[in-house]
Amino acid sequence: MSHIDMLKDPAFKRSLENKIVAHINTEYMKAGMSPPLPKFRNDVATYDEANVTKLAKRIRVGIVLLAQTLDEARKDKGGENA
Repeated sequence: MSHIDMLKDPAFKRSLENKIVAHINTEYMKAGMSPPLPKFRNDVATYDEANVTKLAKRIRVGIVLLAQTLDEARKDKGGENA
């Protein structure tokens, strides 16, 4: 299974979303601020604050780019099991 395919798996996607929320909460608490409350729509965390939503989207884009890069590296090494 490719990394991109893993991102399509609902259970895996929920796990990633939970990690994104936890990361945002941790960063807010480190700064001495109250973390924003996420709202989940279709298993995707959204926030009322635009800057937090933008951060979550950037993290998701980074995850997709990493998955694509790992899949390309796997192909370059000779296939699915390399």
